[in-house]
Amino acid sequence: MVSCLNEDPEGSRVTYMKGDLFACHKTDSLAHSISENCCMGAGIAVLFKKKFGGVQELLNQPKKSGEVAIYGSYIYYLDWMWA
Repeated sequence: MVSCLNEDPEGSRVTYMKGDLFACHKTDSLAHSISENCCMGAGIAVLFKKKFGGVQELLNQPKKSGEVAIYGSYIYYLDWMWA
């Protein structure tokens, strides 16, 4: 079960939720920071990769660290590159 808490009653587009992140509505967008090589090999990134896939689609976007890659309604912020 997911409970929502909108801390900005004046129409914020950001909603703070408590519960299972992956139980959100299909029209909601999720964002996560990943490495530039889209490895997603540790932490919650592994769950994103297993649930949504799309790694090749992310790699096909010519994005660099500091930029955003989008797969469906899922947003990935490329925050660094493995050396």
